[in-house]
Amino acid sequence: MTAEPKTITYRGNCHCGAFVFQTALPEIKSAIDCNCSICAKKGYLWIFPGKGNVEIVKGSVEEGLTAYEFGPKKLKHLFCPTCASPVGGFSDDENFQLALNAHCFQGLVTSDLEKPPYDGASLGEPYEHPVHKGALPTPDAGEVVYTGSCHCGAVTVATASKPLDETYEGAIECNCSSCERYAAIWVYRPNKAVVLSGDEANIGRYQFNRRMLSKVFCNICGVVMANLFNELTSEQVEALPELPRRIYDAQHEYTGVNARVLQGVDVARFKTKKVDGLNKIPGEYANP
Repeated sequence: MTAEPKTITYRGNCHCGAFVFQTALPEIKSAIDCNCSICAKKGYLWIFPGKGNVEIVKGSVEEGLTAYEFGPKKLKHLFCPTCASPVGGFSDDENFQLALNAHCFQGLVTSDLEKPPYDGASLGEPYEHPVHKGALPTPDAGEVVYTGSCHCGAVTVATASKPLDETYEGAIECNCSSCERYAAIWVYRPNKAVVLSGDEANIGRYQFNRRMLSKVFCNICGVVMANLFNELTSEQVEALPELPRRIYDAQHEYTGVNARVLQGVDVARFKTKKVDGLNKIPGEYANP
């Protein structure tokens, strides 16, 4: 008789801690990497714990999370309205199980997971990329203007950069507590080379820790668009500890654009720089 595999109780949460879950599973060694339009923008890595195998420790799926639907509306994509963490998805179909995003599990090193692909992009009607509604930045010599959007099109972005292809070496993938949850691939460009556009009511901004930065996202679909330094007074800058102050002084004139949202850009082709923000960027984040 085959013995049941030992299970581990995994805990996960949105970044701000408003929603916390746990599930008991055999050791997680893989997660499904879907290439559909929403999964590509959010960098989902799907885990399916099985029906009835997710305990909500804090918060509520129905009331604490924002549900985004599109197309045939068979799946509700769930994100925290405060911090935009894309925690998972569910369906009203009674036979459907709650699916979870591996990036929101505590202590799970997603870079070590096997990532079997799923061709979700081939299902249904082709996704129509929303058009950027704002102004365009002026490119310098050798640069290209790229445009992109959240999934629903309420928030768009344009940036000028050297070609974002296999020759580009400036893309950053950080594993800090927030960037890990967003699975963002950051391309930092001078502030003048980045234009965000959208109704202010549709734009969310999440700050934490030293509040030097805002993670800019769409309030409707939850896609994270940019990593934007806040304007601090000289007194506020002086009050920062040494390392955060050095980071602010060196980088506050640059904006991080999430390359996942840019049309025509394949982030898999980048020579991405891995940044161990979890251990090297100062902060005192504690998983709830």
